[in-house]
Amino acid sequence: MKNIKEIRADRNLSQQEAADLLDISKEYLSMIECGKRNPSDALKEKFSLVYKLPVTDIFLSIQETKRYSDDF
Repeated sequence: MKNIKEIRADRNLSQQEAADLLDISKEYLSMIECGKRNPSDALKEKFSLVYKLPVTDIFLSIQETKRYSDDF
């Protein structure tokens, strides 16, 4: 499963372009992509609209990655 950064790249969006579409800062988007911040449900819905994927397809990969890294 692709991570959120790969999904953004697949849509040929820079971090700044995606952040502008999501109405958030580039820095906040970076923190979300790195798993340092968990967006609100409303923001997850915006991601879904911008990336044209179900919320679960975008954010399940973050939870799975975090769970895997927490095991070590």
